[in-house]
Amino acid sequence: MLPVRRGREEAVRLDVGIDDIRALMMTVCTRAGVPGGGADRVAEHYLEGELRGKSSHGVAKFVFESQFFSQRLGPPRIRHERGAMAVVDGRREVGPLSADFAVRLAARTARRLGVGVVGMVNTQRYGTLASFSEQIAEQGLVGLVANTSRPEATVHGARIPFLGVNPVSFAFPTSDGAVSADMSTTLAPMGVLWEARRTGCPLPPGCFVDEDGAFTEDPDAARAAMVFGEHRGFALSLLIQVLTGSLFGFPMGEGVDSTWSTGYLFIALDPAFAGQGEGHRAANTGLVEAIGQAAAREGGSVRLPGQEGKDRAARARRSGRLALDEALYQRLRARADGDFTSD
Repeated sequence: MLPVRRGREEAVRLDVGIDDIRALMMTVCTRAGVPGGGADRVAEHYLEGELRGKSSHGVAKFVFESQFFSQRLGPPRIRHERGAMAVVDGRREVGPLSADFAVRLAARTARRLGVGVVGMVNTQRYGTLASFSEQIAEQGLVGLVANTSRPEATVHGARIPFLGVNPVSFAFPTSDGAVSADMSTTLAPMGVLWEARRTGCPLPPGCFVDEDGAFTEDPDAARAAMVFGEHRGFALSLLIQVLTGSLFGFPMGEGVDSTWSTGYLFIALDPAFAGQGEGHRAANTGLVEAIGQAAAREGGSVRLPGQEGKDRAARARRSGRLALDEALYQRLRARADGDFTSD
């Protein structure tokens, strides 16, 4: 057991087998009515987020989101399709499963037209976005995935939230696999705030503001997440807001009032339509190799986006073990025992 400071208390992290965690997650999915082979996909999606070090999008998010799994109405359906663009009704499907549907549709359209752009609404949430941009890249395409949220983010100088957290991920293929980046346009994701309120941990400094727009580490006083990069981050978040909102006729700002009105975006681009054939893989590989040869100021080399998380996951899988907060582990066990009400 590894002691970890939590507010005024001392939390405990348990050394748990990855297979044991996966088995509990599978049991939760089965109890919640996740269909067929979907249970394995859902469990693996959130587990990978945990293994990559994105704990706000890993087991904790799985435990939280699992209380909604039983609300699924069925597989997603295409509501409208024209040219390279499609609008999908997620039909409240479990998030990783509805996202897989959107990825397949975007990739299939890109193979036919060079680009596939899919907007989806009325779906449950998922964990890390890279899971889906990487799926697109693994097919030899360039992938971009984004979504909005309730207005939970603000910018420097403002006092109230008016943007979604608006995360974005992109991935491109190389001869050695996909390279991906996955980030929120806020300095910290909202999952950090949710877990801090649940556990009593302080917030990371400089990431959340109170009702007066002043930075706070008190999770109960926090009212908004701060967008990174001042006006540069503001501009990027604003672009994502439009791409996940008005582009498809989805709500934006205060109009996003629930999970079901949240907009999601999936884009697949096929370099073959630019006459590249498979040459883009070699070109991307050359770029990555050049980056790897660039010396860092303090020794070593420049690290690619997403590489640290992938390396971390690989080490964890080799060891077969995972350090998990004891309270979170008990919440997961409660879900596996059929308790979908407590949290």
